Amino acid sequence: MWKTAAGDSGEVQLGPDDKWTFGRAGGGEDLTVGIDHPLVSRTALVIRDAGPGPVVFRGQRDNGATVALVSVIGSISWLDEGTARNLSAEENRVELSLDDEVLVTVDVEFEGRGTVVERQQAAD
Repeated sequence: MWKTAAGDSGEVQLGPDDKWTFGRAGGGEDLTVGIDHPLVSRTALVIRDAGPGPVVFRGQRDNGATVALVSVIGSISWLDEGTARNLSAEENRVELSLDDEVLVTVDVEFEGRGTVVERQQAAD
């Protein structure tokens, strides 16, 4: 589920090869949320399915922007430009801010499925 500062919101269910994207000049696709802001990168945030849980990638450049991963107890870790991290059941909220204004909040719910290797071994 996602919500922008402008009040837009939505819910998306990702399949194995799907990606959800937030960024400038997006739109046009069901899995892309666009914003018309010159300081927001084209692929500021990308969330895709992976084992054991979803992966969030920060494509947003460092120009006053922050990407926070927020846990269910409120602790925060920061995602640097050009890096990715697996989300977990405990750390499942992503917030992209620019000059201290939260532009988008994404709450990710998922079922743990084991790592890719564990799923491949179980299939054999």
